[in-house]
Amino acid sequence: LTPAERADLDLDGTAGHIARGGFGKVALQFPDRMLPLASRAEAALQRRLRALGHSSAALFVLADTSFDGHQVDFVAAQHLGAELVVHYGPVDLEAEGPLEVRFVLGRRPLGVGALAAAYAAAFAPDRRVLVVLGLPYQHAAPALAERLAASHPGALVAEADTERAAV
Repeated sequence: LTPAERADLDLDGTAGHIARGGFGKVALQFPDRMLPLASRAEAALQRRLRALGHSSAALFVLADTSFDGHQVDFVAAQHLGAELVVHYGPVDLEAEGPLEVRFVLGRRPLGVGALAAAYAAAFAPDRRVLVVLGLPYQHAAPALAERLAASHPGALVAEADTERAAV
């Protein structure tokens, strides 16, 4: 896997989530464009789980993507007895279902300093403005919120909920 692919897959964060939750069967759901990475991603994730002492987790790939690739395939995961679904790539963040879900949205570089400077140049410090980053930039939301908090208290930076409990 290339460094960009590793970042997009958030292998360390996902392995940590699986190990902390003690999940035994985990479904990995990839959109069509990412399916070529699936076998290498699964192997890399298994290595990280072993390093965390959680080698008992069974990982499997859901290769029959849902109708648009943005929906969590709870049905297929349940048929295979999954306890957790890890959904990679673009997703409908409103997904709720009978299984716990972890969304891996990808990681595109974002110049937080440059964005904060552009924001400061465009808006008065007390102006209430909601900043919504695209999904592949969500990883930078906490840093941007922290950067703007002191100088622009009116700034509201939205953060995506990337872990969803079963309902």
